[in-house]
Amino acid sequence: MKIFCIGLSKTGTTSLTEALRILGFDAVHWYATKHAFRYTADGGIDIDWDFFERHDAFADTPIARIYPQLDERYPDAKFILTQRNIDAWVTSFADQFAGGGLDLFSARLHRDLYGTDGFDAERCRRAFLRHTAAVEAHFAGRRCLLRLDIEPATGWEPLCRFLGAEHPSCAFPHRFSRSERRREWRRSALDRFFGRLCV
Repeated sequence: MKIFCIGLSKTGTTSLTEALRILGFDAVHWYATKHAFRYTADGGIDIDWDFFERHDAFADTPIARIYPQLDERYPDAKFILTQRNIDAWVTSFADQFAGGGLDLFSARLHRDLYGTDGFDAERCRRAFLRHTAAVEAHFAGRRCLLRLDIEPATGWEPLCRFLGAEHPSCAFPHRFSRSERRREWRRSALDRFFGRLCV
């Protein structure tokens, strides 16, 4: 079974990826899914279908960008739209992306999904609503879509029911919070600094 998380960044995609791993699925996130497709010179998209044969579950913005193609290719797949209060989402999105620094692929992906490769609160807000409406229209009347608001207290029940999986005994994961993200950034900055000293 293929599982595609088609929620936007900062809607709990990292937490969902960890939850799927706990349930026994080979689930991958940004550092792997970033290479799921590439933009072609003529403005199209070239999808690496071999990549999708190597794993069970896939999450983050590249997957959100190509969900119609994935649905066509994998008609028996499960799709999960992670959702979040829009005001909290805009705040979290700004916290991670307002500083810029995106690579070329990420900048193009953000322009596709959000209408900007910088941070514009109103454009991002409209993009969030547009993406949600488009996903719901695409899957209307079908049972292959789960709308999931990631809440640690209730996350397992709807997810396990949707996937036909047993409810694990551990708590639902809560990953990549602001504090965790900032610890990771500080660790990366220190690694880069000491790496330069060692050259």
